Amino acid sequence: MPERLRPWFEEVRLHPDVEGGKLAMATFAIDFGGVLANSEGVPLVYRDSRAFWQATHLTGGIRRLLEEVLDRLSGKAGDRVLQLRSPFGGGKSHVLVALYHAAKDRKALEEGGRDCKSLPNPGKVQIAGIDGEKFDPTVGRKINGLTVHTLWGMLATQLGCYDIVKEHERVRSAPAGDPVKAMLGDKPVLILLDEVLQYVERAMTIPVGESNLGRQTLDFLQTLTTEVANSTKAVMVYSLQASTREALDNIGLLTMLDHLAARVDAKREPVVGDEILDVLKKRLLAQTPPPDVANQVANAIAQSVTQWKMAEAPDHGARRAAEDEKVRLAKRLETAYPFHVGLIDLMKERWASIPDFQRTRGALRFLAAVLHKAKRLTRQSVFVCPGDIPIDDADVRNAFFTEVGQREPFQSVLEHDFTGPNARVKRIDNQVAEQNPALASVRPAMRLATTILM
Repeated sequence: MPERLRPWFEEVRLHPDVEGGKLAMATFAIDFGGVLANSEGVPLVYRDSRAFWQATHLTGGIRRLLEEVLDRLSGKAGDRVLQLRSPFGGGKSHVLVALYHAAKDRKALEEGGRDCKSLPNPGKVQIAGIDGEKFDPTVGRKINGLTVHTLWGMLATQLGCYDIVKEHERVRSAPAGDPVKAMLGDKPVLILLDEVLQYVERAMTIPVGESNLGRQTLDFLQTLTTEVANSTKAVMVYSLQASTREALDNIGLLTMLDHLAARVDAKREPVVGDEILDVLKKRLLAQTPPPDVANQVANAIAQSVTQWKMAEAPDHGARRAAEDEKVRLAKRLETAYPFHVGLIDLMKERWASIPDFQRTRGALRFLAAVLHKAKRLTRQSVFVCPGDIPIDDADVRNAFFTEVGQREPFQSVLEHDFTGPNARVKRIDNQVAEQNPALASVRPAMRLATTILM
């Protein structure tokens, strides 16, 4: 490797909170209901429009979604009922907050959002939202001086038209099409629903005549989606769990909600492919890494990998394939810098199948702990690689198990192979160092074992 390549921590500035180890894990967990209520318990970065745009990387998918929603609010034709899907990242709640701020404060959007001045401007927008994780239909929610227990009561109160559904709220019976149409009116209205499944699950336990509030809620959602789709300036964006795995024992209900609006809705994935890399860097680093450094490191590593592949290639076809792969590899390494793209790929492709892993939020929390510790170790790696994860550090180890679970089964394994006074990797690395002192700082056994663990 060329000597001019410096370790990543000499080229990259961490976010001050990551640098100081002060980044609270709750910072990455968005309380959508708290944002709607402007609760002081919610970090300012989510409540304040300007602070939000300054901290948010506007992926191509999110920008397209903003353009689409603002366009529909302006009266243009197109999909008006959109369901957010997020196979790995992007954070559905984060996207809903982005839509909320875009509709709420146009000036902040244009000043803080990248290339946002050209987005459609629908003017003043009425916004109504629900956080299904926090909205308890038994206790209800007090809003604008009224206590409501239903989805229709909650939305109507925020839209300033509670009288339209006052009786429906009292008897817990879903309003039909005409009242819902009247709720929407003819002005721009944005309806944002987060974690709908969780509210419906709880509502299923509340009797309503021979029905229940959950069934009434499903009827209301079907009516709402139809009326929004037929409107001229209303838009509804909602999120479900990303998969049946997240729905636990309610796969049937998830499927029902997923298909409830299938006639009129469209699914959107606001963060796709390698866009997650920019999301991670925006939140964890103080500024974008120097482009020339990222390019130099990426090309050097891609060249080394390609040379190794060509040396091992059995025929001309394999050598040609290795050469063709070089350009793509260099591009991905450059985009991911200072993270090795392999580290992000394993989170996307391996960790995402673990029920306890919270995807984008989990990746942010884990990598924040890794960066804080790894920088202080000053090991001479040009990337943050899977093998460079300081798993022998208690805080990093705790962050790892917090995200992937399985703490108990792995504790004895880590003690035996990694962290114990007579751990296997330590014995091997000591033997290697005795035979070749130049490899003492490389710790090949620890790095290989850590990569396998990751």
